[in-house]
Amino acid sequence: MSEYKTLNTIAYEHIRRMIYDGELAFNRIYSETKLAAQLSISRTPVRDALNRLAQERYIDILPNRGFMLHSPTQADIIEAYHVRMMIEGYCAEIIARHYPDAKSRAVIDRMEDALVQQQRLLKDDSAYSISQFWLDDLCFHKALLEYMNISSLFVQYESFMHIFMPHHLIEDSDAHKRQPRALDRHRSTLVEHAEITEALKSRDVNRVRAAIRAHLDSSLRALYVPVEE
Repeated sequence: MSEYKTLNTIAYEHIRRMIYDGELAFNRIYSETKLAAQLSISRTPVRDALNRLAQERYIDILPNRGFMLHSPTQADIIEAYHVRMMIEGYCAEIIARHYPDAKSRAVIDRMEDALVQQQRLLKDDSAYSISQFWLDDLCFHKALLEYMNISSLFVQYESFMHIFMPHHLIEDSDAHKRQPRALDRHRSTLVEHAEITEALKSRDVNRVRAAIRAHLDSSLRALYVPVEE
């Protein structure tokens, strides 16, 4: 039996995917009414979805005007950094301590599968996509949380993870420059992801935490946010 989804959930997932795919641009106002017509549903579930996305800081709602993508502030980015460091660091430490049990091996396998997909994207210019690389990146990082299998942890994590979306690397007015910058960041991401998986398999907790911190520190630098020492 297929999973039943409410109209609110369908609208939420559709809009979020539009954001991940880069279909919505920064500094543009979008209409709730037009979006509802596009989805062929009433405005009420769309409005509920937009309110949820606003709470998670994907968008900003402009009363009587519509909504626009939320541009993360430096405070948003630093807050997300600390939350990710705590959650990913804790989950990774647990995985490293239990490796090589079947459950931890399965998690690392999923992380390595995501890494392979990212490597393939960078090797094939025709297949490369900033958005697809980001989706594979989500798979890599969210695999860490799967070991704990705590639904509330996923909800909390997802509300911060998107702050580091590569779409934030540069403004839309310089879109032709975004891909080269994203490529540079993605090449370093491959090295950092590989170190995280190897650190997990080494069972060295200090190495694991250092690998995750180095990766997140690089993300801060890519967003021109000072790294706290």
